[in-house]
Amino acid sequence: MFLSKILRAADHPYLEGAGGRKANNKLSSLQGMTMKSLKHHTALQPLFVIMGAGIVFVCVYIGRLASKTTDINWTKAKDMGDHMGYYNNRQFKWFNPKGVDYSTISDKRNAPNYREE
Repeated sequence: MFLSKILRAADHPYLEGAGGRKANNKLSSLQGMTMKSLKHHTALQPLFVIMGAGIVFVCVYIGRLASKTTDINWTKAKDMGDHMGYYNNRQFKWFNPKGVDYSTISDKRNAPNYREE
């Protein structure tokens, strides 16, 4: 009975029709959501630029995490050593402010080879 009350309320005329919520909450009626109102409200322009740049950065970073980290095994290799060995003597970090030479770092730190017993 409670669910039927909710479903009947969703079809109430105050949602649709003249002066209804759907008509009042259209994207065109919200300030700053159209190009015309965005040009008029100059204070919202930096907000949209900064938020847009942040969204792009997050999407690029998530894409990089999905494609470059060892947490995700895209090769579907059952033996973890096969795809983990890909990062031997390679730069894993995004930034390298110290200028570390990653081409020989696995050899320098004497990483153990767990495959050989």
